[in-house]
Amino acid sequence: MPHPHPPATASQACGAPGVELPAAAHGLSRRQALRLAATTATSLVASSALAVGSHGEFPSNTGRRKSELSLVVPYSAGGPLDRSARKLAAETTTLGSIQVLNVHGDGGAKGAAMVARAGAREPMLLMGAVATHAVLPWLNPQLPYDPLRDFQPLTMVARMPHVLVMRADLAIQWRIYTPDDLLRFMSKTKQPLRYASAGNGSIGHIAGQLFQSLTRIPLQHLPFSGANPALSALLDGSADLMFDNIASALIHLRAGRLKAIGVTARSPLPVLPQVPSLEPSVPGLNLPTWFGVFATAGIPDALAKRWSDAFAQTLQRPKVQEYFDAMGVIREDLRLQDFARFLQQEHSYYGKILKDYQLIP
Repeated sequence: MPHPHPPATASQACGAPGVELPAAAHGLSRRQALRLAATTATSLVASSALAVGSHGEFPSNTGRRKSELSLVVPYSAGGPLDRSARKLAAETTTLGSIQVLNVHGDGGAKGAAMVARAGAREPMLLMGAVATHAVLPWLNPQLPYDPLRDFQPLTMVARMPHVLVMRADLAIQWRIYTPDDLLRFMSKTKQPLRYASAGNGSIGHIAGQLFQSLTRIPLQHLPFSGANPALSALLDGSADLMFDNIASALIHLRAGRLKAIGVTARSPLPVLPQVPSLEPSVPGLNLPTWFGVFATAGIPDALAKRWSDAFAQTLQRPKVQEYFDAMGVIREDLRLQDFARFLQQEHSYYGKILKDYQLIP
């Protein structure tokens, strides 16, 4: 069955210079290709060790008032974590003024490193996520922070599962409505379908690589410099599929521009009850994703509890819960030691996945 679109070139995988897989990867075996993908991801993240080595590259934290907290979002403005951080900062008035800083780069490592290095005398807050604390540390052992030692977990905000999506008109044209439909179509195509991601090492990238390993059906990875350009490529036809987080995809699903094929959770999402889990069709494809508030390590226990309780109380307000429900995320209430134990489990879980499926060089 001929592919309706020609394979994307490096220039078509817009805006991600230096992060796209080498063209030679398409002629390698599956194991070689996976190793090459992981090596590319590691090289990308390893560059963060140099990038964050210069304090001058971070936004200055010295200009803030002593009473003002800084909450770092390690991704671009406008995304789900940024919107969540700004909502929490605006609503958590008991902690005074909270300044939100977008410090993006290196898959989230740059902003996380800034908070880790702040020091307990002038601690900062981080809206961390599974990528910054459970994935990147395995892809780059030289990461300039330790996810378990350099942060004080405060409050887990929500789980944010990913959903496998494609353009709605393409799904109708190809008669793809379920995960099994997609697998049947892919087994008959001569060229791999193209899947977009927010970049090498992102959860969307790992989901695609895991999908290939479990199904033994190849995909062509198109890494971009963030979720928004990846989603734009999907919508304009430069890519065929994307594992996108639910908060990003939901508006396009409700508008009918995208079709949800399945979710990366073990059960359907409350906001998408008719969309099945991918795991029955692709056993093992379960990628829990989440985000939460961390502080620089070393702060007094009493201060950690005060901050944790303040954010937890904000998250319990009805209008704040409605805000997060509208995003499609699943609200959580894990604090301090419970959040820390969860983090350790997630760190080990992703390490096992990345090793078992040879996504670590």
